[in-house]
Amino acid sequence: MCDTIESAFVAISRLASGSEATHNVDPVLFPDGGLRPGELIEISGDSNSGKSLLCLELIARIILPTSCGGLELAAVLIDCENSYSKPVLLSILEKHILNQAEPSLASTLTDPHQLETIQRAALSRLHLITCYSLEQFEFSLLALPALFVRQPELTFVLIDSIATFYWTKCTAKNLIRQDTYQKAHCKTLSRLAGKWKKIVLFTKPSHFGGRQASGRDFEANSAAGALSLDGSTQASSFAGQLTPSMSTASSAVSLIDHRIELTEIDNPSPGGSEQGSADQRFSAFITMADKQQYVRFYLIDKYGINWIEA
Repeated sequence: MCDTIESAFVAISRLASGSEATHNVDPVLFPDGGLRPGELIEISGDSNSGKSLLCLELIARIILPTSCGGLELAAVLIDCENSYSKPVLLSILEKHILNQAEPSLASTLTDPHQLETIQRAALSRLHLITCYSLEQFEFSLLALPALFVRQPELTFVLIDSIATFYWTKCTAKNLIRQDTYQKAHCKTLSRLAGKWKKIVLFTKPSHFGGRQASGRDFEANSAAGALSLDGSTQASSFAGQLTPSMSTASSAVSLIDHRIELTEIDNPSPGGSEQGSADQRFSAFITMADKQQYVRFYLIDKYGINWIEA
C-alpha cells in the first residue's frame, strides 16, 4: 500500500515539475522554436476554413516517430464536433511519412506493410475522447489529470471545439455571454496546462466570444428583453443596465499564449500561379506570446493542408 502511494506521489511530483523543453510541432506555424509545456493555444476560423483539419495535421506531427519528422509523443483529442476522421488522419500520416522519412527508412517504404506499421504505431499514441454533451465534455476535462498520471507521456491536449455546447449552457433561464463562457473554459484549460505542464490547443468559430459576437449573444441582447420558453420576448428587469463590455473577452485573451486565425481569402496568395488558380486559398494569421505576428498561406486537398511558401 505504501509503495503504491509513494509511486503516485513521485509521478505527480514529476509531472507537476515538468520539462521546459520546447516542442517544435510545426515550424511553419511556430518558426521561433515551437511550444512550451503550460501554454494555451487558440485556433479560430470560419466554417470550412480547416480548424479541425489543422488539429489532425498537428496530431500527425505529434504522434509520428522522429524518423518521420514527428515528435513521437502522445496526445489527447477531445472531439466535441464529431469531426474526427481516421481515414483523413491516415492520409495525413502517409503524406508526412513519405515526405519526411529519413533516407534509411524511406528505402523500406516500398513495402506497404512498413507504412501501415508506422501508422499503427503512431495511432497508438493518440487518445480519442468523443463528447456528445456538455456534461460529457466537462467530465472529460475533470478526468484528464488521472489520465496524465497513468500515462505521463501524454504531452498535448487538443479540443475541437470549446464552443460546441454553448447553447446547452445558455438557456432562457440561464443567460450567459459567449465571452464569459469562453473565459471560464480558458481559465480551466490554462490551469490544467500550467499545473500538469501540458500543451493545450482548442478550436472555436472566429465569431465566438469576440467583439463581433456581441450582437448574437443572448446576454448582450437581454438588455432589451429576454426570450421566454415559448419564444416570445419579455421585458428584462435589468433592461438598460447591461452594456456590451469587452473586459471579459480581454481577460480570456490574456490567458491565451498563441493565437492562430484561419481565413478564406479571395486574392491570389504567394505561389498561387504554381498551384493553379482553381484552388481555394486560405491564410493563417499567427500571433505569438511575444506579440510577434506572421501570416502563412495554405491550400486544402485530400492529403490535408499544404502550406504555400511566401
